[in-house]
Amino acid sequence: MVRRTYQGRLFGEEEVDLKERYKVIATNLDWEAEEVVKWYDARGEYSENRIKELKNGFSMERMPSSFFKANAIFFRIGTLAYNLFRIFQLNILPKEYRKHQVKTIRWKLYNIAGRVVYHSRQIFLKVRNYVYAIFEEIRYGIWQFCCGHL
Repeated sequence: MVRRTYQGRLFGEEEVDLKERYKVIATNLDWEAEEVVKWYDARGEYSENRIKELKNGFSMERMPSSFFKANAIFFRIGTLAYNLFRIFQLNILPKEYRKHQVKTIRWKLYNIAGRVVYHSRQIFLKVRNYVYAIFEEIRYGIWQFCCGHL
């Protein structure tokens, strides 16, 4: 059982004499009570916010078809894209990008103007100096991840 202080009602509604409010958490987990409460309170980050990110960040809030199988394929592709994004975010991007939503990552990284240049049988991406360092760090992170140097 978790005891919390009680917040009175707003806008002058009837006052209640309660000073504290109790919440019961029923679980079959074999953990200490403090661990269960910590896990329960963090559930928003571990499930609800991830579902919100999948829906809003990858346009999964509406299914495109009235056919179940077509929607199932659409949802699987979206989930695959989300999982690949999370791998990229957690293993390759710098630490300051790990808590950003996909919309922020798009705004900070994907929407940067650049020019692809072919010179001496090589391909270059020309970007502004202020984003060169982050691109170099991402490129090195990809190399480490792909070659197993993590």
